[in-house]
Amino acid sequence: MKISIIHNTYRYNPFIRESVILNVKALKEAGIDYQYIVFNDNGDKEIETLVKDLDIEYHYSDFNYGFKMCSGGWVGAIKLLSGDLVHNIGQDDVFTSLFYKKIYEKFEKTNCDLVYCNGFMTNENLTMTGNLLGPLNGNWDYKNPREVFNNWLGVENKKITKANNYIPAPGTVYKAKLHNQIGPPDLDNFRAVADFEYWVRILYYEKYIEYIQLPLWLYRISKYSVGKEVIDGKVNDRDLVPYYHEKLKEKYQNLLDNE
Repeated sequence: MKISIIHNTYRYNPFIRESVILNVKALKEAGIDYQYIVFNDNGDKEIETLVKDLDIEYHYSDFNYGFKMCSGGWVGAIKLLSGDLVHNIGQDDVFTSLFYKKIYEKFEKTNCDLVYCNGFMTNENLTMTGNLLGPLNGNWDYKNPREVFNNWLGVENKKITKANNYIPAPGTVYKAKLHNQIGPPDLDNFRAVADFEYWVRILYYEKYIEYIQLPLWLYRISKYSVGKEVIDGKVNDRDLVPYYHEKLKEKYQNLLDNE
């Protein structure tokens, strides 16, 4: 199996270079066949200067897929993938060789469609400041995906009551064939929660998820992070997450109503 890493970029960030170097080192130490794409989602062209001498693929998109959020390159890069597995990461994220080894083992030993684990939140120097999502519920039976779907969305008598994201997106690797089986990520309709909607869709269509109960990667928070940034005079898309959660509830309520 080959893993395709989509390293999403949009704003110039000097930590991009360090992240790429560390991630490629981790992949080589894990002994895994990989494709590494730094995908510039129609952002700052200076990003190329950070990685042009590294042994990776660099792609600049003439179209902005992510609505000026770097994670949007996830969709734009799909047509470039050559791997059996897809790993979608952000500008600052750093992964360990153990992360890739454990993920790869799950795909080798089970028939799962997606594997994920939690990570550590760090500062600019990669010093840990806490768990990314806090303790995750390791008791969900992902071999019964519709039960997990019901739990995530609070389904009671076929009525959806909530929408929460229990999967940290950069900590996931999934099979590329899902793009043909359940469709590609839906940035047009879900934008800031397109990743969450995809994991919910995987559960809804009864695909198999594995959870590794170890924090195996680093989510760096730096002055370049754009979680609360105002872009072009408008509030960052991530601040509109509650709106997209309502759209997600509406979509899956309609699907449940028509079953």
